[in-house]
Amino acid sequence: MEKSSESKFPKLEKPTGKKETATVVVGALAVAWLAIEFVVKPLIKKFSKSDSDEAGAPPTTDA
Repeated sequence: MEKSSESKFPKLEKPTGKKETATVVVGALAVAWLAIEFVVKPLIKKFSKSDSDEAGAPPTTDA
């Protein structure tokens, strides 16, 4: 009777090193992508906007 109750639940195996490494790599790529989207892209847009404003602005003359 005890063996039948054990067979109901599958034995959980520890993931292999390759699966674990792949999971870590995918997670790291996802975090890096999110960092680029939320931090780096707005900074690039801000700096490129300020550079284009300075380059396109007419020169001021003191008269």
